Amino acid sequence: MSPQDHDAAYYDFMTGGPIVDLAEDLLGPDIKFHHGKLNFKWADGGAEVKWHQDIPFWPHTCYDVLTIGLALDDIDDEMGPMGVLPGSHKGAIYDHYSEAGDWRGFIGEQDAAGLDLDAADYLKGPAGTVTVHHCRMVHGSKPNTHPTKARPFLLFAYSAADCLPLMPTNSPSVYSGKVVRGRHPAFPRFDPEPCKLPPLRDKSQPYRSIFASQQGEDAEGKAGGGMM
Repeated sequence: MSPQDHDAAYYDFMTGGPIVDLAEDLLGPDIKFHHGKLNFKWADGGAEVKWHQDIPFWPHTCYDVLTIGLALDDIDDEMGPMGVLPGSHKGAIYDHYSEAGDWRGFIGEQDAAGLDLDAADYLKGPAGTVTVHHCRMVHGSKPNTHPTKARPFLLFAYSAADCLPLMPTNSPSVYSGKVVRGRHPAFPRFDPEPCKLPPLRDKSQPYRSIFASQQGEDAEGKAGGGMM
C-alpha cells in the first residue's frame, strides 16, 4: 500500500508530468491525489477480483474520480488482466453489501445478471501500458494462471480538486489530498446522486485487502466476516 510513501521513484511518478497530464485531460486543471497501491497478482492462481466499482469503497462528494494504472511487466490473458465494462460508468452505482447487510465488496449476482459481462474489455499489453478507469466503472479480473509470472500493476487514484472524499481512505498516505496540479478549490462540488458508505475500518485490525473482502476472509486469509 502507498508505494509513493516508501520510495521517491513512485512519488516522482505520482506527481510528475505524463500521468498528471492524463488526469488533467480528463478531470480538468485542478487535480488532487487520493491514494496509491502496487498490486501484485501472484502467479499460479493469484485470486480473481469480482465485478465491482471503486466509488463504494471511497465515496466522494461527486464522481470526478479516476484510477490510472501502469503495467510494470507484460500482461497477457494468462495473468489475470483487469476487465472493464465499457459505458458502465454512466449507469447505476451498485450495492456492495449482501442482502444480510454485510460488506462484501462486489456486485451481487442479481445485479450482475443485468450486466452484459460478455462485453468486458480486458486491458492487457506490454510493460508500460497505461489504463484509466472511472470510479463508477464496473471492473474485475480473472485469476492469474501463469505458472511463474506475477502481475505487477501500479495504481494511482486522482480526483478533481473540488471533489472531496467523504471518509478516510483505507490506505492512508502522507500525500492523500495533495494538490498535484492547479489550485486548492474555494468550494467543494456536490453531485445529488447518493452513494452508500462502506463500513468504517477497525484500525486495531490489520488492513483487509479487496481480495480478502470478496472471498469473505480475514486479514490472515481465513474464512470469516469483518470489515475491509
